[in-house]
This record gives sequence, structure tokens and C-alpha cells, in this order.
Amino acid sequence: MQLWSSFSKFDGRVKISTWIYRIALNTAISFYRYDCKHSDRLESLDELIISISNFEIETEKDENISMLYHFIEQLDKLDKALILLYLDDNKYRDIADILGISETNVATKISRIKKRLKEHFCNI
Repeated sequence: MQLWSSFSKFDGRVKISTWIYRIALNTAISFYRYDCKHSDRLESLDELIISISNFEIETEKDENISMLYHFIEQLDKLDKALILLYLDDNKYRDIADILGISETNVATKISRIKKRLKEHFCNI
């Protein structure tokens, strides 16, 4: 619904996929803020993300994928969004535009997440 109502504002300065991710992220943030005020009526965004991840883990029998999702669930919200966008094969520039951080910051954060992920898997 948000995409449809916002389409007239799309000016083509960024790729359409970047624009769609940005609208989805802003909608999720708005939902989360609303949820904090009305927590008795709606599931929290974290529970929703975890339930989606759990569904994907249950449907995917590969043990490495399960371990990866378990690792991702432990990340903070920004890092979780960042790594999921990265795993979706988005370019650093697109991720930066979607999350509103610099491209250098994206590269640094992804590098640090990869290092933590490697350490996590080596200790298992």
C-alpha cells in the first residue's frame, strides 16, 4: 500500500529496488514505533523477524543456513538489516541509501560482521 501511494514521489535518482527497500524499511520503522505505543494489540517487529527467520530455517534443512540465521538473530537491528540486505546481493551504495548511512560505514560494518561470523563458526 505504501509503495502504491508513494509511487508519484519516485524521481529516478536511485534504483527502483533501493527506493522500494527504503519505503519498506520506513514502513517497518513506523510499524515498530506504533507497536511500542500499542504493544497490547500487535506483535513486535523483532518477534515478526524472528518468526520469519524461524520459518525459513524450518523450511531450509541445510545446517549451515540454520547457524547463519541463528547468528543473524543475535545482531542488533541495524546490523541485522545491513547483513540481510547484503545477503540479498545489494550493492554497498544501495545499502547505504536504504539505511541512511555512508557507503564506507556499510563496508566497515559488513567487514566486522563477517569477522564476527567467522569467529563464531570457528568456535563451533
